[in-house]
Amino acid sequence: MINIENLRRTLNTKIIGNPHKEIYYQVASTNDIAIEYGKSEEVKEGRLVIADHQTAGRGRYGRTWYATPGKCILASVTFSHRLKRDQLHLPNLIGALSIAQGIYNHTGLTARIKYPNDVRIEQKKVAGVLTDIEYDQHHVPFFVLGFGVNVNITEDEFPKDLREIATSLQIAASQHNEKDLCRITLLNAILSHLEEYYLHLKTGKIDIINNHVKSWEEKL
Repeated sequence: MINIENLRRTLNTKIIGNPHKEIYYQVASTNDIAIEYGKSEEVKEGRLVIADHQTAGRGRYGRTWYATPGKCILASVTFSHRLKRDQLHLPNLIGALSIAQGIYNHTGLTARIKYPNDVRIEQKKVAGVLTDIEYDQHHVPFFVLGFGVNVNITEDEFPKDLREIATSLQIAASQHNEKDLCRITLLNAILSHLEEYYLHLKTGKIDIINNHVKSWEEKL
């Protein structure tokens, strides 16, 4: 299980996870936990919810997100920025962008964004992002950006119907590294990028986001 003390000691973000972070062994969905917090009390900017396992993880269009217990990153972050109509697609993109860059920083693997919310390695899905927009008790909007990354799943642990379309960082890096990858180090790298791009979104620097997305998009 991800150790909260190790996370506290190594987390280098100023907004995300400071001071509000919760780690669970098992939940239905980290997004659902974060949404419940946001609806029932004052929205905490940057609140971080992490789980080692999800029993009802979900992707776009209500699809099920498969994750082997203890071998993935499953996290959600609450943000209070009020999105404009033409910005509704951006949380998914900054999430995918942050994951792709975090993977490269931590492993050297080249991951690419498949619009609008998937991250793939050699055209196999390694991560996904899901954004939920909700309202607090004062009807003020907030959004929860959730993401899952397949880190240490082996090929045998994937259901047979997913082996042709999904991968993990351990599988992709198996030629260079047979050891489990550190989820905390990778999570820190992702969150550091996510905070940077969230601040760009918050301050209206959309061109920076769009230009970086173009650089990391999967080329067909």
